[in-house]
Amino acid sequence: MERQHTQVTGRSPRRLFLGLFALFVLAECGVWQLLRPARGWPWALIRDIDVQNRYVIAIVLLGITFITTLAVLVQCIARPLRQLADHVAEVSARSLADGRQVPCERRSDIEGIRANIDRLVATLEQHHEDLLQQTLNDPLTGLGNRRLLEQRLETLLPLGHRLHASISAMMIDVDHFKAYNDYYGHPAGDECLIEIANVLRDTFRRDTDVIIRLGGEEFLVVLVNVSGDDAVGLAEAMRSMLQLVGLPHEKSETAATVTVSIGVATAASGLAMDLDTLIACADECLYHCKAEGRNRSMHRFVGDARAMEESIDEVRDRTDELFRVSA
Repeated sequence: MERQHTQVTGRSPRRLFLGLFALFVLAECGVWQLLRPARGWPWALIRDIDVQNRYVIAIVLLGITFITTLAVLVQCIARPLRQLADHVAEVSARSLADGRQVPCERRSDIEGIRANIDRLVATLEQHHEDLLQQTLNDPLTGLGNRRLLEQRLETLLPLGHRLHASISAMMIDVDHFKAYNDYYGHPAGDECLIEIANVLRDTFRRDTDVIIRLGGEEFLVVLVNVSGDDAVGLAEAMRSMLQLVGLPHEKSETAATVTVSIGVATAASGLAMDLDTLIACADECLYHCKAEGRNRSMHRFVGDARAMEESIDEVRDRTDELFRVSA
């Protein structure tokens, strides 16, 4: 703490005040002896001075003490404060990375320095918050990115496991987006992604819903404490809402407007499943959506009896298909 004071005053405040105290004590002793000199040498010299001159000398001594004290205060406090005020004003005058400047008044008093520092700190904190949001959000759509996903799930996944809540992951892909980009141009493609992001926000409104743009035309939604049937219902609601928006897509082989395919995977309640595994299951469902003609959603339960039954049915269907091909 003393080191911080030294940077402002130019020296240790404890030594400064001790020195000033010693100076005042010496001046007081000198004045006292001038007015009431003791016996013996060298006080005999003072007794030889008449009383009027002693008062003059005492006043001069007090004046010298006062001027010396003032000079020390100016040198050790006032000048560093002025330098600090100039430094704060200089730092405030510099533009931040986004071009913003901090309003600053050139004042060397304590209140002015405090106000300037408060404004500077507030602006830097806001700038830091903006930079943090940029690192967590996709710059085009404003949705979260992978870093935000990791940050949110550090809290949501353990909470879901403790509450024995189900967890669903949705992989969303825009159908024939490359053809859309090539035909309408990249600016139109960006507008299309922004519109899809708006539809996602309108569909998934809970504070615990995590909406991520993975990159390109792929999106990810993670839902906590939502049943598998409700997750499918939300996926279909999002898909239908996008079709109602009616973004034209003349190069689509699926529909006249922009559509999406959605793969949904739901982990059983209380099942401690790795999110990467759940996303891989949702991605597999998305693959089946594309294989079956796109513009649809597919769902899969993971980790419970219902998932086992679906897996058995899937194996049985594939076996029947192989027998038909063999025949």
